[in-house]
Amino acid sequence: MLCVAPLSAAQLTVDYQFKDLRGQTTSNLAHLHGKPVAMMFFEPECPWCIKQAKVLKKLHQECEQQVHPVALGVNGDNVRLKRALFRLNFPFEAYRPPSNLVQEMGGIPATPILLLLDEHGVLIKGYRGYTSMDELKAQLCPTV
Repeated sequence: MLCVAPLSAAQLTVDYQFKDLRGQTTSNLAHLHGKPVAMMFFEPECPWCIKQAKVLKKLHQECEQQVHPVALGVNGDNVRLKRALFRLNFPFEAYRPPSNLVQEMGGIPATPILLLLDEHGVLIKGYRGYTSMDELKAQLCPTV
């Protein structure tokens, strides 16, 4: 598991400002409360991130509790992250996480990294590396 246990859900979704990769806005993620969230850290030139993005899109379609995927781009400038986001074919929100969040997590040693939050914003689990559809369904939509 990742070093995110000390971070409360409120910190992840309220206390940090995220820069939108598709626009110029900066905001917190408080609007995500009320539904399960799958936050995926990705980086340019990551083939496993593309595979993980496909799983998250499918999970979004199949889970009765509408899971909200979010992409967080790291280890690249805005141009490279936007290109990577295009290759991910990720139709959901995408941001650059604040550097202090990444630092408090102990860095991002490899991607994809997933943080799963329940509908109350509570951290359920963190994964490093590709995570299967079955595992994500078991964590985020066990009734399916």
